[in-house]
Amino acid sequence: MKFGENTQLVEEVMDFIRNDKMFNKNKFHVNNLEVINDFNEAQNLAWSQDSSEVDTVWEYVKSQEAESIVEKVYDLDLVTQQDDLYDFFSDHDNYSNDFLPFDYIDINEEVEGDLTMCALNRLVNGKTDNFYEKIFEVYKQGGWPCGWKGTYPIGEIIVYVP
Repeated sequence: MKFGENTQLVEEVMDFIRNDKMFNKNKFHVNNLEVINDFNEAQNLAWSQDSSEVDTVWEYVKSQEAESIVEKVYDLDLVTQQDDLYDFFSDHDNYSNDFLPFDYIDINEEVEGDLTMCALNRLVNGKTDNFYEKIFEVYKQGGWPCGWKGTYPIGEIIVYVP
């Protein structure tokens, strides 16, 4: 697939699902994040819509960040490439065997959606220091970004690491 000047950057995200595995790192090295080790807590943070349980609803944060990316896709006339990426990341044949360990199958859709947005972010922005580039770094280091500590945009990403 061709993605213009950012082809190599987009393909790095694609290669990650082809050749790597989730939670396959011994040490987690990403700064300015809160790390948790309880998977049930991580799921609650990721899916809670209750503001009495979480500082900021995680889906809200991700949708706010995705909005500007999708807008740029249309502004730059990259809808065909966007569709190709949606197709690629939704096809489970493109993922390495056991990419996501069976015990974590409940987060499959979140992981797929996050990595699709990471690729789209690189398609329109290249490699910049922004939200979805940080999300990709979390995945590469072996974590699952699952929440936001603080009131968005002030705060930090919460990451589950087994």
